Amino acid sequence: MSGINSVEQMTQGHLRNVQQLAVFYTGHNNIYAINIAKVKAFIITEEVTINDTPTDTKVIAGIATIRGEPVTLINLDAWLGLPTMETNDYKLIIYCEFNNKKVGFLIKDMLDIVEKTTEELRHSEETNAKITYTTYVKVQDRDELCTVFNAEQLLKDIGWVDDGEETLNKHIESKFTTEKLVLAAEDSGVAREVLNRFFTKANIKFEIYNNGALLLKRVEEIGPSDIAMIITDIEMPEADGFQVASFIKSNTSFEHIPLIVNSSMTTEAVKSKMQKIGVDGFIGKTDIAGLYTTVKKFLQ
Repeated sequence: MSGINSVEQMTQGHLRNVQQLAVFYTGHNNIYAINIAKVKAFIITEEVTINDTPTDTKVIAGIATIRGEPVTLINLDAWLGLPTMETNDYKLIIYCEFNNKKVGFLIKDMLDIVEKTTEELRHSEETNAKITYTTYVKVQDRDELCTVFNAEQLLKDIGWVDDGEETLNKHIESKFTTEKLVLAAEDSGVAREVLNRFFTKANIKFEIYNNGALLLKRVEEIGPSDIAMIITDIEMPEADGFQVASFIKSNTSFEHIPLIVNSSMTTEAVKSKMQKIGVDGFIGKTDIAGLYTTVKKFLQ
């Protein structure tokens, strides 16, 4: 078989490996970005009611009522270790959904929405856990450094990722006995560690790769008969989850293999796009209960 080097051609353009980024200024005019697929709305801060909520971290700035729902407000300056401004000095809230949780990020102002190819994104997690990628964006005809922050690391830092032994014991009801491999693609170190601990505890043979291209290469090396399941993130370098899913589900040799999306991008629009490709399940990233239920469904 062939084709790993031509994943982009195989997905016929409508699944080009690009990311649309909402680019914004922090309180210190640093340029940061977030994948637009995680964004539900941009909200003017002064137009929402914000309640101060006592916490042990300045990262959580309070609870905002947005569209009738309570939304945890995150101060990115505090998380980045920088001095913070008063809440109302942040002009906008980027209202997002991560892992089925509603979160608002306080930002100074929007800059642009840009489209970046994989080649324009530099993977930086190894040097700084709070950074997923860096890239460059045009600001007044100059190229300025732009940072895509690591949402999974942020959620872990505020205590929203629970991969402890007690949680694993609670949700892993029994161990599995399949001799086949589960293959996973995941570029977040936090999420890779959750998967690693889960598979080990559940007695599942597994391999985890940092991006979709490495996963697809391994899929072709092994062949369909020895693969029990494929789990893929969406937002990855080299080949993203849309491309992984499109390749697997359009290939008669592999289309029968259960393909599960494991992503923090849990909006209905993203789920709908994946369902149209033909994925077999969708789990919010680091959701151990959901991971066990889904794996049990397809491995037993």
